[in-house]
Amino acid sequence: MIKIIALLLLSTCYLVGQDTFTPISDPAKLPRSARDLWEAYDARTEAMEVQVIKEWKTDAVTTRYITYKVGRFKGEDARIAAYYSFPNKPGKHPAFVWTHGGGQRAERSRSIHFAEQGFACVDVNWLGRPMEKDIDINTDWGKIDPTQGPKFYAKALRQGWKQNLQPDEYTIDPIPSPRNANWFQLTLAARRAITFLEQQPEVKPDCIGFSGFSMGGMITALSSTDKRLKAVVPFVGGSGFKHIDFPGGITGSSLRPHLKDLDMYKNTIDSQAYWPDAKCPVAFITSSNDFHSTFERIYRSMDLLPHNQWRVSSNIHHNHGPGPEQWAVLTLWFKKYLAGEDIKIPDTPPSTFSIEKEWATFSVRPKLLEDLVDVEIYYSYDPNSRTRFWQRASAKKSENSWGTKIEVYPKLPLYVFALCRYKLDQEIILQKGSTQTFSVNSREAIYEPKDLDLQAFANLPKSGLLDDFSTGITDWSSRNGDSISTYKFQSPLLDRSNQKVLALTIDPQGRDHTLRLRTGSGFLSRENNQGTFLYNTKITGNGPQQILVKRADFQAEKERKEKLEWSKIATFSVTLVDNQENKIVRLSETSSHKILQRIELIDRP
Repeated sequence: MIKIIALLLLSTCYLVGQDTFTPISDPAKLPRSARDLWEAYDARTEAMEVQVIKEWKTDAVTTRYITYKVGRFKGEDARIAAYYSFPNKPGKHPAFVWTHGGGQRAERSRSIHFAEQGFACVDVNWLGRPMEKDIDINTDWGKIDPTQGPKFYAKALRQGWKQNLQPDEYTIDPIPSPRNANWFQLTLAARRAITFLEQQPEVKPDCIGFSGFSMGGMITALSSTDKRLKAVVPFVGGSGFKHIDFPGGITGSSLRPHLKDLDMYKNTIDSQAYWPDAKCPVAFITSSNDFHSTFERIYRSMDLLPHNQWRVSSNIHHNHGPGPEQWAVLTLWFKKYLAGEDIKIPDTPPSTFSIEKEWATFSVRPKLLEDLVDVEIYYSYDPNSRTRFWQRASAKKSENSWGTKIEVYPKLPLYVFALCRYKLDQEIILQKGSTQTFSVNSREAIYEPKDLDLQAFANLPKSGLLDDFSTGITDWSSRNGDSISTYKFQSPLLDRSNQKVLALTIDPQGRDHTLRLRTGSGFLSRENNQGTFLYNTKITGNGPQQILVKRADFQAEKERKEKLEWSKIATFSVTLVDNQENKIVRLSETSSHKILQRIELIDRP
């Protein structure tokens, strides 16, 4: 009876001219869980009041620039702009909502691409950045503001992103409340986008999904409990447990100092409060060193799901950058669970993990062996997943299992997972590029001893070799194929003593080159963040030569008193320019290793 009365009371606020929510001033009446927060809200109740601002048509796809009503807050409507694209092919189509990341915007080309894949897609412009040069009508949040400040949103009411639940003149409730969170308000817009889709004549209303990137991944997680969704794909965002620091005393590794009202946040806004009620299949797309959805937090979040229909696919050695193999999973997932196609996606590969004395044993048994291309096993002792170097283990195959043994050290943690690569029946065309393979992770094995002490890193055996490129750039990443970047300076197995000198063996092959080195220390502990350092030098001649670079040779990007320290390098990037052709050497290609042959830290000559 009490619940019925509450619903009736709530429904009265949807009358014309009334706010979507009645402000709560009594702490006793606040929602205490994510379920309570959304149980009484019906995203279908208010009229959408859709306005079509402009339309574009090709032979295959129709795209509309639209706005729709999110709700009414503090006496003023909040409206969201979006691109809505759908196939021109007759009939109803599966559909999904896309939500962009922080600092980004909706993209017409992206919604068109998804429509070309057979989906109706609404790409929501929640931040309010300009979308078309000739269209001034855009997102207008009215008297609330869940955006990121005037740098991105012209009508911003605050100077930046609100990260807590505290009240101010632009919040829904006058007391600390989950409805004051920017995430709640963004999720309102997202759930209204679901309503928009199910009302469109081109859409199968029972075949709707949700996806988003970074902050959009978080919005995906908070929308995942909407019963209208049949599948979700969060990208590099949406993991819970952001209020918990990494093990080992790594300061600045959580959002706890910003959150305030920690219990309320944890129970109503953090995605760990949502995943237990997400009934639809989940494909979590990430990168191995992602800062926003850190590796262990993803798996701890997926373990909360009430089902086993989930996968994790990660781009190794990258931060916040899924690769083609990960983007392919989005297409596969939605074609399977929204379009109902007979798509082969292997289950999360079963794995085993055990520790006996000083050795850990890890093995994985991939599914769908007929399409299996490769199995890669990675491990690390570093609890900072944002900057850890994932060492590739030597995996041995035995029947249908791949396994390895990894040394375990006293007082140090161990993290292990397998990446299983599969071939596709046919090439998938992506918005940028294409791929003939995709990857699925095993579960992550986690060992964190109670007496964990990061000082024990000093006891590990060390080597000064960064890379001799005998296995190509398997320990590096490259966003464009030109420059290469690695986290290997964070390997506790690397001798990073400050008396060492960096030595690069390079054969210019008779041509003039410029060598550019760049270091970054973002996402290390707060006290170890030394900013960015740069080094440039000209190289010419024939035959291999050793380029020696001292710490003092690196110049700080911003003026700093302290010198570079090898142990405080999180990312190390190498760029080589052929000056005669005025062209960057593609260090991702095998042929380039005739030029860049070896990188190591050596004793000072």
